[in-house]
Amino acid sequence: MLAIMPLRDRPMDAFLVFWFCLFAVSSLVFEQFIVFGLDLSATTDVFGRTWYWYASSFDPIFLDTPLWLRIMCTIDAYLFGPFYLVLIYALVREQNWIRIPALLYGAAIVYSTAVYFGYEFFDQANRAEANLLAVFLVNIPFTFVPLLLMWRMRRPNPFGLRSIRKQTDPG
Repeated sequence: MLAIMPLRDRPMDAFLVFWFCLFAVSSLVFEQFIVFGLDLSATTDVFGRTWYWYASSFDPIFLDTPLWLRIMCTIDAYLFGPFYLVLIYALVREQNWIRIPALLYGAAIVYSTAVYFGYEFFDQANRAEANLLAVFLVNIPFTFVPLLLMWRMRRPNPFGLRSIRKQTDPG
């Protein structure tokens, strides 16, 4: 019988689960505004207003989102969003099968954030409008956390096999 060590006793996994919960909300809720091309300035709900505040204060690319970024946001919303839920489950339940999907996810996210950061920092017109420090601080977890996950999943059995001996009643 395999034992699952409580998440509170696995601080790195707890850290990852925390961040992947936030990423899931970002993907499944916030990205929908970009995927469907909604005018952020006209939204009235708290999520849309939050997006509009972020875009108008720091990252204006989301006020008139180019097609390439809408495609990336669509992939984030409909591929990575559900995957975050699977990943959270697998981390909490110590499921070794998540290793390869997690490594593939990590590589894909690091690639996509490199493209995003490349645009943000190297496009001259964008650089003049965006608050690059704020953009970096808000978005660096989307690179750092997947890298940390990849490091966590580096071994063939990332959770190992802890067995528990079934105690039998002598009488």
